Amino acid sequence: MAVNVSFFDNPWVLSGLAVFIPMAVFNYFSARKKRIQKNLPKNLRAKLSASRVFFVLFLACLLTAIAGPRWGIGQTAGEYRRAMDAVIAIDVSRSMEICDNAGGASRLERGLSIIRETAAALPGMRFAVTVSRNRGIVAIPLTWDNGAILAFLEAIDGSNLTGRGTNLESLIDASIGVFQASHPSTRVIILVSDGESLSGSLKAALGRCSREGIVVTPVAVGSDEGGAVLDGGGIISRRDTDAMQTAATETGGAFIDGNREDAAEALINHLRSLAAESYAGKNRQERKAQWPMFAILAILSFGASKLSLLKLGMERRDA
Repeated sequence: MAVNVSFFDNPWVLSGLAVFIPMAVFNYFSARKKRIQKNLPKNLRAKLSASRVFFVLFLACLLTAIAGPRWGIGQTAGEYRRAMDAVIAIDVSRSMEICDNAGGASRLERGLSIIRETAAALPGMRFAVTVSRNRGIVAIPLTWDNGAILAFLEAIDGSNLTGRGTNLESLIDASIGVFQASHPSTRVIILVSDGESLSGSLKAALGRCSREGIVVTPVAVGSDEGGAVLDGGGIISRRDTDAMQTAATETGGAFIDGNREDAAEALINHLRSLAAESYAGKNRQERKAQWPMFAILAILSFGASKLSLLKLGMERRDA
């Protein structure tokens, strides 16, 4: 009869049961064994036969227990995974110092405000921070300490950090390197930027994210009309909305418009939905493990085989 391997954790162990076939053939056809048994007293033959049967039953139950039998309804089981690991990738190029609305916050200040509100609302999530000043730099590795993340975000001063160049490819590559392959989780890069990139290839970096299953969720700050770069000789910097939307579309992220009043709420809800999805689909209904029952039967059978021989020894001493 074919064995349904789905009922066993280690079905290959059951191949050991094949040893009972040559044992049965030997017991049935062995002339020497038959002569020995014929010369034994009837009660002695019965006890030896009983001991042999119990020992065979012990081996069979032991192999079955090791094979890990399962049937019946068990508990719902799931693979342990962290809900979310998120890297906050902050563009600190000079264009991020622009205040698109007179008297308002700069692009960097607006982005940091959204991120601070998001991190404070998600204390059970691991965050890291990377910044880009011509090249990507890991400022804080992944940590459960949201206090450290919030303190760093509060301390960022655009006038001290901002550089002339913008390389979003390098920023995203640095963010990819933060994730730990040995600790699977839903991995997200929150890209805070106006989307302008003077060097590198954002498209190439997004391709690497797609291949590695990393979601890029851009927080797009700045305006489509643009503003003048400080000390930039009249250079106008505009938000590259298309580039930021492409980043979200190609990696399964969500485009967050940093100009909206509910931008932080939208980002929080998006991250929560990704965290929920990291658990959904991993749960499964398992058959109940039955190996303890066979282990107990194996112990009882082994004890019975020894008890039969023990009684036989006691009878010989009495005789």
